[in-house]
Amino acid sequence: MLSFATIEKRLKLLLEDLDGEYWTSILDQLNPPENFPKHELVHDLCFRDSKALAGYIPDLRATMRSSPPKSLPSEEVLALRSLRGLLNFSARLPVLILLFPQYRDNENLINVYNGYRQTLKEIDEYLALTAKD
Repeated sequence: MLSFATIEKRLKLLLEDLDGEYWTSILDQLNPPENFPKHELVHDLCFRDSKALAGYIPDLRATMRSSPPKSLPSEEVLALRSLRGLLNFSARLPVLILLFPQYRDNENLINVYNGYRQTLKEIDEYLALTAKD
């Protein structure tokens, strides 16, 4: 079983070079207010990134199921809080895309958003149980 600290480390390593050259290419095309990349490219990138980050959610849920919250060491609580912050931040990607009318009924995007929302709720409930009396 993975620890929260291990999942946090893996997620941070993923973030180090998320979409590497693709992101660099988009940035090279961006020179506001004169030049902008095609918005579809940015939306695709954000969707793929949010799905990649969500790929760690099954491991996170498994660790939460198998780790009693009351006996969680403080470094694991800190790692879980950090994971929550990363997931909360990455949940903004599908929210941003859903604001565009052409994507409002995109089922895959809605599912990714709902997955983030549910996971954040579960983490908050779990973290509430870690509080020492």
